[in-house]
Amino acid sequence: MKKRSDMVQTYLRSLGLTGRELDFSFLNDVVVRHVGKFAFSSVGCQLGEDLPLDFESLFQRIFIRRRGGYCFEQNGFLYEVLEELGFSPKIYLARVIYNQNIHPGLTHRITMVEHKGQQYVLDVGFGPLGPGIPVPMSGIESNDRGNVFRVAETQPGEYHMQVMKDGEYFSLYRFELSRYGQADCELGHFYSHRHPDAVFVNHLVVSVIHDSKTMSLRDLEYWIISKTSTQNTKINDSEHLYEILVGELGVQITEDESCQLYEKLSARQGR
Repeated sequence: MKKRSDMVQTYLRSLGLTGRELDFSFLNDVVVRHVGKFAFSSVGCQLGEDLPLDFESLFQRIFIRRRGGYCFEQNGFLYEVLEELGFSPKIYLARVIYNQNIHPGLTHRITMVEHKGQQYVLDVGFGPLGPGIPVPMSGIESNDRGNVFRVAETQPGEYHMQVMKDGEYFSLYRFELSRYGQADCELGHFYSHRHPDAVFVNHLVVSVIHDSKTMSLRDLEYWIISKTSTQNTKINDSEHLYEILVGELGVQITEDESCQLYEKLSARQGR
């Protein structure tokens, strides 16, 4: 078994972040570079793989095998990195609401870090709509490559991660500052990749967020979104799906796995 410290240093080298002062600039860069390099992805879930959450398994799956992952994987990975570096991160769980007055389960994991007296949400596991930078808990607006995010306390003790959309704030998820641990993450993760109604069980979702564009796949549609344009492509065969997943989004799958995914998605859509 590799030491956690060795895995963390290998990860930081891949992002060009070794030898850096562990300040806010470092926190910002680790989030920005992570979401541009390691895909948000439900590929493993769609292929029925076991998805353990221990750090060595996450390192193998996300960093070595480049399979991507969703919040319990990506934010779990980042949590371990930040803990190893001495940031004393905290785990919080959230409810994905998409601006609705609903009360779904705790199926989203985030990380919080304090730096110089300010608390920040670090979230590398929400996908194409999520923040690609640390967002302060103070309510101050944060500009992420043209998208404006904030954390708003909408009522005492209830916080919403919000993004500016069509001139108004849109709540992506809400959370409370309760005490959570790994056991809570295991429960949310089990639902998210095993329950028949879970989003990641029913949909292939993959995305990466770059400085100039966001690339996002959902089932058999693929978007490239920039500040000035949105391109949409429909995927009509497994070869095209493979080309996008491997060539565009950096998720490493085999051609046989691409065929499995395409057949599964086509059957769902009645093709």
